[in-house]
Amino acid sequence: MMMLKSMVSPVARVVLPLFAVLVMASCEEEAKSDPLPNLPSIEIPKEVPGLYSGSLPCDDCTSRMVRMTLGEDSSVEAIQLILRDTMETDSLKGTYSASDSTIRVTLEGGKGHWNFKRAKFGNLHYMTAAGTVYEDKDGMKAEMIRIFKVAPKPAAKDTANEKDSTAADTAKKEEQPKE
Repeated sequence: MMMLKSMVSPVARVVLPLFAVLVMASCEEEAKSDPLPNLPSIEIPKEVPGLYSGSLPCDDCTSRMVRMTLGEDSSVEAIQLILRDTMETDSLKGTYSASDSTIRVTLEGGKGHWNFKRAKFGNLHYMTAAGTVYEDKDGMKAEMIRIFKVAPKPAAKDTANEKDSTAADTAKKEEQPKE
């Protein structure tokens, strides 16, 4: 009997862990999730022109939000919201010049200039006068986020026919006299 116990113990030590691994592996296969749905593609332009939005540093205010459009013709149009005791809105115009990694925005009317460093995904990091990326006291960068547009879906014929028939039904209902 003692010999039987001594033989079962080494076999059990090898077989039981292998059995446990097989059971866990079979459970993992069943736990696979459904595939993700097809999402619309996002156009990531490599050029500088586009719409940007973000916050810039401000010494004498609580917050400074900027929405800036850089045009194909090197023009700049920006709307700046400055929050102090009240909110001030300012429309700014100017021009920009771009090099490999930096963009310099020069504002009209002596309102100064902004220097940016190009970052991942087309975003812009605000640069200090020393040429370094600006970081606030918490280590957050002042960043202008590039706003991308979702690529338009090709119009399906069935969808267009459904819209036309819905519009025709609506027009017929409007033409009928009310009782």
